[in-house]
Amino acid sequence: MEKQESVGFIEVCLRLLNNDLKHFKLCLAIVLIPTIVAFVLVMWVIKPVYAATAVVTPPSSSQTSLSGLSSMLGGASGMGALLGLSNSDEDENAVWTIFNSWELHDQVIREFNLAEHYEFDGDFHADLLKEFRKNFAVEVNKEDMFAVSMEDEDFRLAAKIVAFMLEKADSAFNAFKTAQARQSRIYFQSRLDSCEMALDSLIKEFVKFQVDNNFYDPDVQLESTIKYLGALQAKREEVAIEMAFEKADRGEKSKRYDELTKRYQGVNSALHGALKGRHENMGMVALKKSPELAAEYMRRETEIRVQEAMYKLLRQQSEQMRMEEAKMLTNLHVLEPPWENDKKIYPLRGVTLVFVFSVGCILATIICNLLGFLESESKRGSSVAMEWNTFKGFFKKNKG
Repeated sequence: MEKQESVGFIEVCLRLLNNDLKHFKLCLAIVLIPTIVAFVLVMWVIKPVYAATAVVTPPSSSQTSLSGLSSMLGGASGMGALLGLSNSDEDENAVWTIFNSWELHDQVIREFNLAEHYEFDGDFHADLLKEFRKNFAVEVNKEDMFAVSMEDEDFRLAAKIVAFMLEKADSAFNAFKTAQARQSRIYFQSRLDSCEMALDSLIKEFVKFQVDNNFYDPDVQLESTIKYLGALQAKREEVAIEMAFEKADRGEKSKRYDELTKRYQGVNSALHGALKGRHENMGMVALKKSPELAAEYMRRETEIRVQEAMYKLLRQQSEQMRMEEAKMLTNLHVLEPPWENDKKIYPLRGVTLVFVFSVGCILATIICNLLGFLESESKRGSSVAMEWNTFKGFFKKNKG
């Protein structure tokens, strides 16, 4: 079975080859004429096109100003979000927008007189921009960096255009970052002023709360109050025991018993006064009010600590924004500068000629075998032959 299939395939190949040889001149014309035309075009007619490429990226340090504070605050979902900070790709988006902006492209067109270079005779400047953008491209490579490329028939001009665009894009990006730093500095300064006012207000209210309630240090005051109450309680018990012994020994009418009674009343009065907070001038607090006062004290103290932490961070960030606004640095990192690459990218002569030759061979084989099929059908007198003869007769009439 496999032998019959291989013989059939060989027979088909031989038939195709025989039909090509039978119409050799036609086959040769179909193959050679397009190939010769393509050869002439790629060698002398079509001008070679060259490309200049540069690889740039925004500085990694550009994210430290905002993301640094956000990380110190525990991420954007915490206090970073409270301050309006976020980590984004706005630097990359800015670079992409600058390189693709009509303003930069218009500067290139005017600087290098591309209207004359492109032999542009249109009426609209937008069409000239479109012509320029056909030859310009910005892509993100595998390393997430920007590859800026320019194609032109003059490889020196292509390199000059890319270098010019890098210079102008760097200036535009620098201006963008400076304006961004200025806006951030103004924002943080306003937040810093409002935070300082809020902190001063909280401190004043906290001091007033301490003075009004004689509540300065909960731990120390509560410890002192408990010790004082314990001492009074012990003293009262001691006097009560002495009174009991004196009453049993001499009775209630003795002078000693009267003295002990007065002492007991004095200690008891002091104990009740301490429980009700009547000794505030001594730093004592009323135990019944102490939980409420302690909770309010802690709440106010926590508010002040949070506001102080926010104030320190805002002050640090405001100073950093002021420094970034004052400095003028080259922000774009050129990892691969453009160079005068004199190796053309188009047309690819070898590839073009091989492609045209291959297509010509295929087309010639199809046409020659179609003619062979029609000739065999004509000998048989089939309906296909009749249609073919009618078709040829139509052209003969028109020729006559």
